Amino acid sequence: MLYFRCSYYYFDIIASLLSCDVQVKVGMKSIFSLFLFSFVVLMPLSAKASDRVLAYVEQIPPYVFINRDKITGSTIDILDEALIESDIDIRYQEIIWSRALHESKNKPNIILTGLIRNAFREDKFHWLYKVPVHTNRQRYFLWQLKSKANENEKRGLKNASIAVTQDDHKSKSYKSYVESLGYQANIYSVGSREQVIHMLFKGRVDYILGGVLHNAWKLKSLGYDPDMIERVVEIPNTSQGLYIAIGKHTDIKLVNKIRKALADLERSGRVSEIMSLWFKKTEKMSLLENM
Repeated sequence: MLYFRCSYYYFDIIASLLSCDVQVKVGMKSIFSLFLFSFVVLMPLSAKASDRVLAYVEQIPPYVFINRDKITGSTIDILDEALIESDIDIRYQEIIWSRALHESKNKPNIILTGLIRNAFREDKFHWLYKVPVHTNRQRYFLWQLKSKANENEKRGLKNASIAVTQDDHKSKSYKSYVESLGYQANIYSVGSREQVIHMLFKGRVDYILGGVLHNAWKLKSLGYDPDMIERVVEIPNTSQGLYIAIGKHTDIKLVNKIRKALADLERSGRVSEIMSLWFKKTEKMSLLENM
């Protein structure tokens, strides 16, 4: 450690002073002051290095909004306000969600800002905080092209194909639902939500799986008209809710520190205020998009 190396350095200075016939007026009080400096200043710095966390995000209103390089949203506010009084340094990075999941499973100190909790993921993460969810966010639907409505209705779900992102929790709910009907689920996993959308509009799959359409902006940015798609079947949600989570490789002391900070913020009533504010902002933005 850094402070041990500094201590040995100071011992060398003392030895030189005692062995050489050099008239240097250095009192023992000054020597001990150097020791105190190394232990009081350098030791806390090395400890704080382990309290840096990286939060991976993707755009999911109202929890996360990404506008160029600016990252905002209810989950961002919750984390920032919870940790502001702590010695935990948090920064945010936009990343493809499949990669975020992979890295958080294999590296310490990586927070996921909105992870659905289910049996498959239960033992792979520390579940820090259950985020309040708008009722519409808990509903899953199959979405199809309106132009393929008649064809899909005749086929049914027996031979239907859907596209999802890798490790998308919603695919578990879909698989359970389809198998309960006695069919086999034909699921294609791809690397990003953009690829999922492309597969639907290019006719490579029959459906995509998603919630209530709040991301019309994403369809438009890819050159597609949101009016070309419609939702048809609601899939039962088998998840246990949306969480802020962190990988199991993270030191348990840091995990508990973050967990306590989030619990304290909720007890203060501030979480409810933050969620209410962002739900109103999101509804207003949705209305403006549809005008």
